[in-house]
Amino acid sequence: MSRNKSTVSLQEENKESFIMLSKSLVETRHLGKHGDLDVYHLVIIKTLANNFQGVALTGVNHLMKYIGMDLEQSSTKLRTNQSLLRLQSEGHIEIYEDISMIKRVYQLKHANNYFIRPTGKDERYGFAKVFYEDVKKIINLKSNYKPKIFATYLNVVGYLFYSSTSYPISYIKIDTIVKNTKIARKSVVDYLRVLFENEVLYCVHFNVNNTVSKNYYTRWVHKKYTSLWGIEEAEDQYKTNREKFKGGAIGVCDERVAS
Repeated sequence: MSRNKSTVSLQEENKESFIMLSKSLVETRHLGKHGDLDVYHLVIIKTLANNFQGVALTGVNHLMKYIGMDLEQSSTKLRTNQSLLRLQSEGHIEIYEDISMIKRVYQLKHANNYFIRPTGKDERYGFAKVFYEDVKKIINLKSNYKPKIFATYLNVVGYLFYSSTSYPISYIKIDTIVKNTKIARKSVVDYLRVLFENEVLYCVHFNVNNTVSKNYYTRWVHKKYTSLWGIEEAEDQYKTNREKFKGGAIGVCDERVAS
């Protein structure tokens, strides 16, 4: 299989800024009932901490305002407060009240900003690249389900591999995303389509044979190459030739197996 990666889109992507998220965070089902919310908050904190100190100056109200949440809902404030404290107790962030980062904080006042340092927990064991451009697009979505949409996105990009022998294309199964996140299957399909329609992820699908329909995803910047890369992956995975495919199209299919 040809692996010529000297494409314009890869050169463009190499100029983009990104943060690293531990691959342990892909399976949000292990993080509790609000795991997707915690991971969403963590990625926002990490983007805000992209400075010489590696620290985000933020708090409950500021974080909610930044990501477009309603400040009038006390229940949402409480949920944000608890999420930040969970992230600290699980070792993903440290929260301080002073710029010298000596005095740790274990109770948060909603109106106060704090110095929050991401720890990079478990990233040395494997990480996903999360690009600022993608985070910005997700933050700007008109949706009440952005944490779940981000969890879906993270599952896809968590399986993009950047190496001299592979293209940055993901073919994670929808059922695997459901298993990893405990998000309803129909919702996962809807969120994948939202990511496609808002130019975060590009997707093509192929009807490889009479029983298999498969999605192949890239970041939007690589859309020119997604079909070519996807065809090569499908040929390799299913040990067949593209001429034998039963069909295909741009966009997300639900990958239902024919009975």
